[in-house]
Amino acid sequence: MPPKRKNTGPKFHRDFKKPTAQERKDALGSFPCQHKANLTTRKDMLQQSMEYQPSIKEAEKEGNRTSKLLALSDLDERQLYIPTPKSETSLATPNPSDELDWLAQVPEEGQTYDDYLRLMTTRTSGRFKPLMNAKGIDILLLPIVDRKDQCSWPDYGPSLEHLMDYTQIFFDRPVHILPCATLEVTLPSQIKRKPKKQKTNPGHFATSSKRDFNLSFPKEDGFDSYSVKIAGRGDSTSERYQLKVDSVLDELAAYRYARQNSKGDIDRKEFCIMGITMIDLYDGPSDLFCAGMAFGGDKVAVFSFARYHPLLKMHPEKWFHYGYTDTSDGYSYYEDHDQNPKGLAQTTPKIISFKSQDKIEFLRRSCKLLTHELGHLYGIDHCIHNRCLMMGTGHLVEDFKAPSHLCGICLRKLQWRTGFNVRMRYKLLTNYFESVGMGKEETWARKQLAFLNK
Repeated sequence: MPPKRKNTGPKFHRDFKKPTAQERKDALGSFPCQHKANLTTRKDMLQQSMEYQPSIKEAEKEGNRTSKLLALSDLDERQLYIPTPKSETSLATPNPSDELDWLAQVPEEGQTYDDYLRLMTTRTSGRFKPLMNAKGIDILLLPIVDRKDQCSWPDYGPSLEHLMDYTQIFFDRPVHILPCATLEVTLPSQIKRKPKKQKTNPGHFATSSKRDFNLSFPKEDGFDSYSVKIAGRGDSTSERYQLKVDSVLDELAAYRYARQNSKGDIDRKEFCIMGITMIDLYDGPSDLFCAGMAFGGDKVAVFSFARYHPLLKMHPEKWFHYGYTDTSDGYSYYEDHDQNPKGLAQTTPKIISFKSQDKIEFLRRSCKLLTHELGHLYGIDHCIHNRCLMMGTGHLVEDFKAPSHLCGICLRKLQWRTGFNVRMRYKLLTNYFESVGMGKEETWARKQLAFLNK
């Protein structure tokens, strides 16, 4: 009798090839000056790049490729890239623990640092100049709120100020919060249609089973408010609804274009507009929900934090079946057979039920979602090399386990693009994490800062 095959659990997608240790090192790119990271000028750095020829043993040990020089960008000479500690690149991509995990479903190709450089360089000059401390690179956050919430950001959502501060530190870019865009939902009973000819009840006004969704964009200096219709869906047995994510994105792109043209300010164009909301989103008819989506060419995105609420429990198949518990167990779904699960104390989130740790966890999840998707707008693909913020996730459980930080490969991509000071970034992140009570992130950032200050 043949021996029983050992069940090793879910595996990577059949077309996905997990990078080897050497490939993970190579993905970070070349560092001919790695041992001279404290050079004072860009000229010195170039000179050392030309002279330094490491041995084969050194190259293998440090993960350097001797065939290429350091990819230098036009940064201020005091903002030299400093390699991050080994701890950031030593934790490989985790194996799938569930058949619905991202890499069990999707054959990602991955993106090395050199791949990113090729993507970001211009066709004409072969060089993309990072816009360090330049004007016209602001990130704009547009809150989208329900009119029933008094046209303001709801108390049960993550703090807008905390989201703004974190995004600003993470990308080293100015971040501004725009006035709220408001959504007005007209219920079926409130929508009057033209009278239909009926034998039994002439003149009867029929009601529609669909809701009307009207989104009003805010008024600003030199720009008037206006309203548009948004596609969405509602549940006939409740007042719950979801907005179609691509419909929102279409209108965000039109809003950004109209806003720029109305101001006529060509010297200060924002990098992107990010719609953020506690209103539920969906993409296709079979979707349970959609956390968000971006139109990279239009530099607009929209994200919903509704399903990231730490006290939320939802049905795994029916989008309108969910409620809120009094305590969080870190798992957002309840069983299919349990139509009325115990412990769902309320149908709408209330800030009163939040404990301190729940608030911190909600902020942590929201920060990760916002920075991950904004990373895509900066051209960074899903990371397959290390445990990293930019890893793809196939479901909420996997999403919540992802780290808040970038691995060394993705950090180097972003640093090349924006030109931030690595030491200063870690210092600001450490202070931020301490101020909001994100303890494990604070500990991690302090370790990176201590390494760089040796």
